[in-house]
Amino acid sequence: MKKLIVISVIMVLTFLSWSSFTPTHAQAPANEEKPTFYRLVPGTYVNGWPRFTIHYPKDWVERSLAGGGLFAVSTPPGTPRGETESILVYGGPITLSTHSPFKFVPLPLDKYVDFMVPYFKRQATDVTVVSDKPSRLRDGTPARELEIKMVMNAEPINWLGVATKRGDFWVSANVGTHKSTIREDLRAIPFSIQYEEGKDEPVKVPPDVQEFLDRWCNDIVTHDVAKVMLHYSERYLDSGMKKGEIERFWRQVIGPITSVEVGITEFISEGDRAYLAGFISNYLGKTTLQWTQGTSIIKENGEWKWYGNQRDVSP
Repeated sequence: MKKLIVISVIMVLTFLSWSSFTPTHAQAPANEEKPTFYRLVPGTYVNGWPRFTIHYPKDWVERSLAGGGLFAVSTPPGTPRGETESILVYGGPITLSTHSPFKFVPLPLDKYVDFMVPYFKRQATDVTVVSDKPSRLRDGTPARELEIKMVMNAEPINWLGVATKRGDFWVSANVGTHKSTIREDLRAIPFSIQYEEGKDEPVKVPPDVQEFLDRWCNDIVTHDVAKVMLHYSERYLDSGMKKGEIERFWRQVIGPITSVEVGITEFISEGDRAYLAGFISNYLGKTTLQWTQGTSIIKENGEWKWYGNQRDVSP
């Protein structure tokens, strides 16, 4: 029986968004409070679920993901094209599927290369695997290290991806550079992924918030995008992504969804706004709530709405 690699929409859109190295506006200054999943502190990214951190140069700036991914930064504006470097953090369930009936089996780390090489061959030329080997993060977490050279848009690119797994959920940090080699300090960035224990189990949320989440899930399985979008604030903004882009996303992916559940793993209430982290479960497994919904909700006219992280990022 022929096997197919089936990936969640989050992964597809993430990879499609990687190919641009265009830097963006600088991030707004942040205070020195301990980094959290809802407050971006330059130099440290904190993912809500699964909870992990990754460290990068403080002067690098956040950039948009054009519809996917968890987080992206690149060298500051004004960096010469040939000196530009970039980081993309992505995550999602990757599964191996067979026909009739579909059976989803988590994809092992050693299959990382089997997805990335065909993808890059559709986007670039002279795609060459420099290395593909098992590795470990600094804390000993098993990982897969993949280095590729290629020519994209007539420019040479060196790319390094470090993939790990948290249960069936893949987390990968990729670095890319137009320079001739990947420096050791750049290579160290994806290896700085560090998981935080005790933050990934569901917690109880206030009844009105739970009702909001239940209504949202129920509307998703009806495939009525207009109803789904009623749960988003007109002021929704998440790393440059606005409400219209979320609507286009749902119109593309909502068809196969027959069930969906939300688990909240952290909840912080601040008046008419609340910050939350968690996951969405559907037929492809669990994916992070942070990816498309952002990290906050807001109460408007007595009803909770998705509000995003409220960070504006240039395309």
